Amino acid sequence: MKKKLFLFFLFSTLLYAQSFLLFFGGNKALGTRELYDALEIHKPRFYEFYADKPSIELKDIELIKQTLETYYKSRGFYHADILHINDKNSITIIIEENDPIIVKSVTKTASLDIGKKIPFKEGDIFDANKFTQSKKDIKLLYANHHFCDISLNAKAWVDIEQNSAYLTYDVLQNERCHFGKIDVKPTENIDADILKSILYIKEGELFTTDKITKSYESIYGYEGVSKAIIDTSTDKNGSVDVTLSVFENEKPIRTQAGAGISSDEGAMLLLGAKHRNFLGDLKTLGIETRLTQIKQTIKTNFDMPLLNKNFTGFEVRYENERFTTFKEDRISADLFLKQNFLPHTFKESLVFDKSRTYDSDDETLFPKGSLFLISPKLEWGYDTRDKILEATSGYFVNSQIMGSLKSTLSDASYYKFKVNGGYIFPIDDYIFGLKATFGSLGVSDGYIPSSYRFFAGGMYSNRAYGYRKLGPTNSQNDPIGSDSILEATAEMRFDIYGSLRGVIFSDNTYLGNGSVPSYDNGYYSAGFGLRYKTPIGPIAIDFGFDIADPTKQYAIHFHIGELF
Repeated sequence: MKKKLFLFFLFSTLLYAQSFLLFFGGNKALGTRELYDALEIHKPRFYEFYADKPSIELKDIELIKQTLETYYKSRGFYHADILHINDKNSITIIIEENDPIIVKSVTKTASLDIGKKIPFKEGDIFDANKFTQSKKDIKLLYANHHFCDISLNAKAWVDIEQNSAYLTYDVLQNERCHFGKIDVKPTENIDADILKSILYIKEGELFTTDKITKSYESIYGYEGVSKAIIDTSTDKNGSVDVTLSVFENEKPIRTQAGAGISSDEGAMLLLGAKHRNFLGDLKTLGIETRLTQIKQTIKTNFDMPLLNKNFTGFEVRYENERFTTFKEDRISADLFLKQNFLPHTFKESLVFDKSRTYDSDDETLFPKGSLFLISPKLEWGYDTRDKILEATSGYFVNSQIMGSLKSTLSDASYYKFKVNGGYIFPIDDYIFGLKATFGSLGVSDGYIPSSYRFFAGGMYSNRAYGYRKLGPTNSQNDPIGSDSILEATAEMRFDIYGSLRGVIFSDNTYLGNGSVPSYDNGYYSAGFGLRYKTPIGPIAIDFGFDIADPTKQYAIHFHIGELF
């Protein structure tokens, strides 16, 4: 008898220690991946073929069901029934969601327009997490209007018998607040004056959390800082004192290596090293080599922060690049002064460029030989996008102009101007994007490197064409580039299922051999693409075709991240 009891106990122990694959059934309002996330169980993406499928032990099933029941209540489903069935290899959790709690009324009293911060209207399903977040958003709205200590009375009455919720938001504001004393704690290798100049906070200015957010973004733009803390304290007079503490990166030397592939440049290999606090005060010194099928680059750069958000430094590089009709290598140096006044950035440079054209198939248009140019260069940027790799709102403008006068030190009198900008905005469940690029090149005396011309086509240009394959050609039908360019893109991005999204786009290009392009003969294309969200940005593939001849002129492009 004892032996049978022991075997039964042993069998039960082994059964409870066994891992079972976990599945869900019956859920409709809440997606399966969301339920895995609620349980903090990772469900592998399609590309994570190496990862194990979600699994649990039988002993954890009751705790998991309780967790799901609590989560369903937070999402407005107070009557959800959660059961489970299991076989020898898997456990399936069966969910009957039943009727949710419906918002019957929303009332608000406030001096500011808080309507956009309240994610509910009559008829919506009540969500406790959204309600909690709405209170934070309202406080943040007032903080960005200089009210640092409001009184918010927000309540949700939930009637689980009638499946109804009644919401109220009442706000009482105080006087406007100002920033007070700013105390910056220096570190062993970073001076307090340098750190204070990074902040977007000034004593006596009106209080706003936007300036604190910008300050965090500015600080974390320096790789020598591993952690930053901005503490605030408010007195009864509405003065907000600020204390900044930062922690240096304990391992200032960082090495990097990477590999990838894109339709423009082909296979890519990247190797580099950087000292992120070289000789202290957040100066950086780095070296990097980047090898692709059409371009090989090695560069070293030095950046040094100055006071009042100024920076100075240099970059020296060697490049070897293959164009369709010629090859070009160059040694260049860029000495610069830069200012960051987010969202504005300014940069003034002096560019030294010694280039050599070789292996030319058309020496009339692309003569062999070496050229040397010394060119002042000015750049300005303005960027309000919420994210760079996958923006959902905001706009940006980037512009640059450079040129030179022919002399004993420079082989040409020329100018080159380029400006591009974009606007991204949501409408319902869609993201719309508009982008335009204009460029103009003029040479009045001497010669410039052939690569200074504008070459169109590719994933960042007109997607009906291959990389640098669009535009006028020579007698051998090879592209020769243009002196001016105007390109315009329109996109509509939308969700398909889970992490998969789609995009529909139109790319249009005008080229010319004068200071402005010719608008009599444009290149008009359309297309569609897919995006799959990953932690490093969306993996993208686009198919574009020329509207005038879609069966003969088309191209496929792949890359990581949205194009703008």
